[in-house]
Amino acid sequence: MIWQRTIVAVILALFMVAPNGWTGSETLDSPQSGRTFLVNLLDSDMGLLPEYHGANVYWLFHDNYLAAKVLAVSHPKIARTIMAAIHREGVYKSGRIQAVFGESAEPLPFSHHQLKDVRRVGKKVIRTEVATSRLFEGWEKYADLLFLACLTEKDPSAARQHWEAAMRMWDGRGFMDAAARHDQSYSTYKLGLALLAARHLSPPAEPPPSVLARLLTMQDDSGGWVTNYDGTGKKIGDANVETTCLAILGLETFTGHKQSPVK
Repeated sequence: MIWQRTIVAVILALFMVAPNGWTGSETLDSPQSGRTFLVNLLDSDMGLLPEYHGANVYWLFHDNYLAAKVLAVSHPKIARTIMAAIHREGVYKSGRIQAVFGESAEPLPFSHHQLKDVRRVGKKVIRTEVATSRLFEGWEKYADLLFLACLTEKDPSAARQHWEAAMRMWDGRGFMDAAARHDQSYSTYKLGLALLAARHLSPPAEPPPSVLARLLTMQDDSGGWVTNYDGTGKKIGDANVETTCLAILGLETFTGHKQSPVK
């Protein structure tokens, strides 16, 4: 615990002297390591990434869709392989996560989603998330949905209101929204979404430095980002595809870093 607090303190100190939260080589290296984590997960037989190392579940949306987007520039061949595998299953959209890239036709109001088994290949299961026609009442209680609303709302004033509502849930450690209270833990991917939303607003918002600091500490030795953490910063669960993708997107959007193709 002392080690973790020391790391956070060092990162926060760097913020005091680095413009726009830029932490130099560490912030540059983190997305690169994250992409290596994703590439190493690719199942060449399936053309897809499992949810995490050793898993037999392959999510088309959100996981593999996000992975294809994150790898599109650095590893275009792998990205094309993933998208071809998604389309092979006859799945082309989800309806919610596509809002990150402006590809959701009608993102608001949010609807409930259903988790669906697409097919089985031996012990392996291909799954996806699909939108239903049932509206999601009370979505404003969830920080991740408020950040997605920031990314999709065309009215700058309304987008800012969504941002402010989400930031009221920040308790200095994580986003204590309805899901966090229920699970008694914080979700790492919401940190990445916060950084994405911050830079999407006009003018851009400045989240507390501790948001980026916490996100950086949630990357493990594999290069991926761990699913959850508790109030002390202890990691909970495994490094997984969705969390890693949103962490990379958030870091690079927030810092303005442009990914280059792998030589």
